[in-house]
Amino acid sequence: MKNTRYLRIALSLITTLLFLLGGTVLPVAASDLAQKANIFLFPKPSAMAPLVLSTLSGEKVSLDEYRGRVVLLRFTSIECPACKMEEPFLHQLKSKFGPAGLEILSVNLVDSPRAIAQYVQVNRFSYPVLHGGNGGFTFQPVQLGERRTMFLVNPAKEAVLEVPGFPTTYVINCLGQAVAFSVGVGQWTDASAEAFIGSLVSDRTACAASKSAVPTPATVVRQ
Repeated sequence: MKNTRYLRIALSLITTLLFLLGGTVLPVAASDLAQKANIFLFPKPSAMAPLVLSTLSGEKVSLDEYRGRVVLLRFTSIECPACKMEEPFLHQLKSKFGPAGLEILSVNLVDSPRAIAQYVQVNRFSYPVLHGGNGGFTFQPVQLGERRTMFLVNPAKEAVLEVPGFPTTYVINCLGQAVAFSVGVGQWTDASAEAFIGSLVSDRTACAASKSAVPTPATVVRQ
């Protein structure tokens, strides 16, 4: 029943995101990636809206700076049981594909920077956790028919991404395009997920076509 719930959320999220980006909704085919890994492909790649956040050391980070790398953009909070369940899978994924060009950016717009830093130190994260700083990016609850959801809104109060719950993860290819997403616990170490991520990080032809250089990853706070 949980998979059915995730599929309903997936279809709704695809519809909403493509509406925001001016896309056309197409049927979503069942696949091992969706059924086994809880990762859903968008019908077509969509350019990501500008996003500027802060590291725990106070530095500004723009999503555009990661052009040339494959990015998992993950929205989370400290008091999220599903997020804690998912974290070991992400650490394993980063260990396997990080050297090949995978970056994981965890975004927490709910908790204070101090609380986030303490959580990261205790749990020894292998990837950076970012927060809103004073950048003006916040969550806005929205009622869509019978469904209540949230949108990430920019400083101009424009909705840029839907975040139905925590964790929500967008998979972004090396050209800066959203190609897939997961709501709830993503099974990132499933064979289908690893094959998918591996195919993205090995796409050096497309990455080489990106005009932006690969940046130095944000500093990770360790204990």
